Amino acid sequence: MKPFARLISILALVMAISIPMSVDARDMNGKFGIGYDQSLGGVSGLSLKYHLGNFVLWGTLGFDLFKPTESDPRTAVRFALAGLYDFARFEKVNLGVGVKLDVGWKNGAAITAERRDAAGCEPGASCPVVESAKNTWQVNIELPLVAEVFLTDHFSIHLVTGITFNILTSKDVVLTQNTGRLSTDTKEKGFGFGVGNGSLFGAAGFSVYF
Repeated sequence: MKPFARLISILALVMAISIPMSVDARDMNGKFGIGYDQSLGGVSGLSLKYHLGNFVLWGTLGFDLFKPTESDPRTAVRFALAGLYDFARFEKVNLGVGVKLDVGWKNGAAITAERRDAAGCEPGASCPVVESAKNTWQVNIELPLVAEVFLTDHFSIHLVTGITFNILTSKDVVLTQNTGRLSTDTKEKGFGFGVGNGSLFGAAGFSVYF
């Protein structure tokens, strides 16, 4: 987990323990939130949430672009879509489960550059041992367990753990991770299954509600 995500996870845990819980559920119906999310399946970026009663619609978008001076642009897009159901609701914490789809796309120029780096080729030099790559997609599926801790009426931190399914049809991984798990860190074709993501609090993020 990134240091920022680990920090907010620890702060949220401390706040959750120290704040007395009420049996009254917080009314989130119709509330819209914007913030940051890091998913179990390898998507991080701008997070959007919308609450409909006990249900939550959740999306995350990440974008990456680099234009070398003497070659084509290298681009990657990663996004996640989720639907959650809050089965336990309190004044300070909501606990929900759901399904999340993580999708990653990377263009051929970016993948070719990664292959060149792995082969030790110098930028701009001929590298006959490396084949040019095509655009590549990757899809991961999550079954997340989400605890959303409300520090104020307009600010919350969420902590996530759960189950992930990874299906890799190419050795060129788009949703790259470094979690210590075989299922997410592999660079080979195949199928992976994992619980958690190799760190204490799983994934984490925050939302500001309007």
